[in-house]
Amino acid sequence: MYWYDLIIGLVLCGAALSLPNENKLRRYMQILYFSIVPLIIVLFVGLRSSSPDYDNYLSWFSWVSAGQLVWQDWAKDPAFVLVSCLVSKCGLHFIGVTLVFAVAAVTFQYYFSRIASDQKWITFFFYLVVCRTFFGSDMASIRSAVAIPLMSSSILLAFRGKKRLALLLYVVSLTFHFSVLVGLLPFALVMMNVRFRSRWWILSLASAAVLAKIYFQNILVLMSYGDRTSVYTDPGEHGTPFAYFMYIAARVLLLLLIMQYCWKSITAEHRLVLFCYSIGISLQVIFIFNNALSWRASDIFGLLDICVFMIPLKYLKGGLRISYAVGLTLFGLALCYFGLAVMEPYRWVLA
Repeated sequence: MYWYDLIIGLVLCGAALSLPNENKLRRYMQILYFSIVPLIIVLFVGLRSSSPDYDNYLSWFSWVSAGQLVWQDWAKDPAFVLVSCLVSKCGLHFIGVTLVFAVAAVTFQYYFSRIASDQKWITFFFYLVVCRTFFGSDMASIRSAVAIPLMSSSILLAFRGKKRLALLLYVVSLTFHFSVLVGLLPFALVMMNVRFRSRWWILSLASAAVLAKIYFQNILVLMSYGDRTSVYTDPGEHGTPFAYFMYIAARVLLLLLIMQYCWKSITAEHRLVLFCYSIGISLQVIFIFNNALSWRASDIFGLLDICVFMIPLKYLKGGLRISYAVGLTLFGLALCYFGLAVMEPYRWVLA
């Protein structure tokens, strides 16, 4: 597992690079960081031959390359099928697919970091993005690894008035993974120029979550019978761990603190990401007794969660800011090693 430790250590450098106060020095270090780290991540992810979902994707690619496609395949997963067809026609093996998805995922994660973060904190922001996505998406669910940063970017761009580009990115994200349909609510609201001035936008989600929890119990039963959805509804042998309840409680506490003490001073865009953050919490609560589905549902707004985590850095000063940044750094490491627990030993294609 030491290869994973090396990647985590390399990405961790991004947290330290945000500390220097000298803008010119920090800028040079950021350029060096983004010249090296994303490329290494792409090669590490794209050249692997082991991961939780690797064999499933490999058999799927073999099915496509053998020409055994029906129209339902194009309807369900058009991006994966298209990439697989193109790679197959070029005479390449499955490694071509993993590299394409790795390049796309890291590129759009970097793009989201650029548009969502202040320049000072961009390497720290990217560090948290990688901690949130590396093991659960980049190394496993490669389709959502591309779809989620595309959807997240589209929401921010729509809010900033770049609606044509936002619509394009959102539609493309759907071709990679239909789960980003969950993001349709905030996307539609910002396309209609909603600015989330009232706290009630967030508070209303609490009652909606209660009603949805009652409704979704029947949906879960139906999903458990599907070949491609049953994996998301298996609660596991040990149910939901206590640490997961504490994680959700900490998320709720951060939300309440920002709403109570910072609501009048935060920007309209911050209120938007708080709204998305609240949807993520609601999804976790709705599926709380189904650990796998609860976590996967919250993944959809995982990148926008990071925008919320960064808000206190704008308002804290001195030692409190440093302490909070250290806490976020440790939180990122905890996410990494939580994901690492379910990983297989790293193997690459040339081994």
